[in-house]
Amino acid sequence: MKHALWSAVCLSCLAAPALADDTDTTAIGVARGFMLSALPGQCDESSPFGDDDGFADAAIALSWKPDWAGADDPDSHATLYQLFCMAGAYNVVQAYVFKPENGDLSLMTFAQPTYEIDYADGDETQTELKNPPKVTGYSTTATLVNSGFEADTQTLNSFAKWRGLGDAWSAGTWAFAEGQFVLKRYEIDPTYEGNDDSASEDQIERSYTLFP
Repeated sequence: MKHALWSAVCLSCLAAPALADDTDTTAIGVARGFMLSALPGQCDESSPFGDDDGFADAAIALSWKPDWAGADDPDSHATLYQLFCMAGAYNVVQAYVFKPENGDLSLMTFAQPTYEIDYADGDETQTELKNPPKVTGYSTTATLVNSGFEADTQTLNSFAKWRGLGDAWSAGTWAFAEGQFVLKRYEIDPTYEGNDDSASEDQIERSYTLFP
């Protein structure tokens, strides 16, 4: 099932990333303070889960060759701070702060499509759509849900359950490039098949790619 595959990706994302410096708690604390001031009232002061994987703040080392750089020019370096924001019954929300080498902290934002969902007339269970979801534009978000960084692909992945059962969800992938994260994929499953005891395999498997 597609949502099961995304869940597997999500679980791997929640594993602790490679730290830039796992003793640099002062820098992580500064990044957390910056996040709290940038998102007033939106994030918890600290994680109630301590250092459990997926909930602890982390510093991730990044390096890249700028597109203007020559072969002999040095790579650029930065630190990405993955910071716990808040948690609900089945979702964990993270924010990300970026610090270039010898640069200032900035709050990362992530592009995502906005969309309309047209459920079938009279479908109070929201298990069938009248039409596929329609992309209406794009917005940005400063937080990601159930997210994590994959060093091998230099990507951030998120998987947001719309309810605990996880039958409806949204998922995104953003790739690191030139000091920012660029949207590469966004997919949703807006139907709550768990409300239908006779849901077909096609219903359960069906999702919609909104980008690209």
